[in-house]
Amino acid sequence: MKKTNSTALIEHGLVAVIAMTLIVVLGWLSFNIKFLSPVARAIQEFSLSDMYYNIEWQENGAPEMSRDITLIDITEVRKRDEIANVIEKVKQCSPAVIGVDIIFEDQNYDIHGDMVLMDVAEASGAIFAYKLTDYAPMTDSFQERVRSYFATDSIKEGYVNAIGDMTATCLRRFSIERNFRGQPQRSFTAQVAEAYSKNDIPLGKTDDRFINYRFIDFPVIKYDSVLANRNLIKDRIVLIGTIGEEADMHFTPLGKRPGLKVQAYSIQTVIDQKNIETTDDNTLMLLSLLICWLTALWQLYWIKFVNSRKNSLWVFLANSNIFFNGITFAWLALLAWLTYIIYERMEYYIPMVMVLASVVLVAEARDIYAAIINGLANSNDTFKKSVYYKDKKTS
Repeated sequence: MKKTNSTALIEHGLVAVIAMTLIVVLGWLSFNIKFLSPVARAIQEFSLSDMYYNIEWQENGAPEMSRDITLIDITEVRKRDEIANVIEKVKQCSPAVIGVDIIFEDQNYDIHGDMVLMDVAEASGAIFAYKLTDYAPMTDSFQERVRSYFATDSIKEGYVNAIGDMTATCLRRFSIERNFRGQPQRSFTAQVAEAYSKNDIPLGKTDDRFINYRFIDFPVIKYDSVLANRNLIKDRIVLIGTIGEEADMHFTPLGKRPGLKVQAYSIQTVIDQKNIETTDDNTLMLLSLLICWLTALWQLYWIKFVNSRKNSLWVFLANSNIFFNGITFAWLALLAWLTYIIYERMEYYIPMVMVLASVVLVAEARDIYAAIINGLANSNDTFKKSVYYKDKKTS
């Protein structure tokens, strides 16, 4: 078995580069060949963070209840004057902030109800929801918005639906600010969190942030039990909306959750300052290259070590792809476990999909590099010094 030297380490690096090149090419093909686009979309939507949250929620029993946010469920309420009455009752309980996650698009046949709700909206100081629509990727700006019929400059509003470019099927992120026809608009999350914490969030925060679906839940009060639960409302954020409305259910790492709860987790993330930091693309590429390099190194020397053994067990292991695939899988599991520990202890997320996919392709990359080396060795003896050269006379 040849000794490890600087040339060998460089060769392992070249194998890692080939593996990374393969994943980039396959990724490009997946996104640009029409019949492969569902595959690309599935990979894009996959996140190990979902698995991390599932582990946390399944192993820790009953979740802690938030001391900052309470939800008021008005799923069964349809009349606008009744909704106005709920908001008034919440106001009587002295909350810190009221957020209403409902959009009242048009005035309806109930003129009295419309008038009552309009008066309460102006007097309550509540923050109301609206939607941004018609996203234009070229300008990273939304062109239209849907607001409640009573929207005026004196009523606070925040957009609720514009997470990223609105193409995600699983809600993992939230945004602080988005552009509407070139003008910055604050999200419902940012408006409520800022009003509660009294801390201004700097302008220009247009990057998406991970929602921290940590092991916490929120008290839910029915619309007709508001005054009986003053202790869960006083000095808290109170979010009013629907809990059981199927039209407002969304896929999250915790499964289907009502939009009101997604807003609650987003707001809790901001006020706790427990943002999930994530690896930038350049760092992720370097990390992938390093892990591929380590994989190429141990795989080659494992193969050479096993092939040098003479007893029956080692001969079996040397010729068993199942065993080799098994220890490769164990290596992948170790990497996933390490990133989970980093995520849990440091709240730092490393998107491992590209890393793990690259590792899987190291074996193919090694074969490609070995084929190149053995081909060149036929005309130049220098390449026979490579650790990847296989002497046909002794094979």
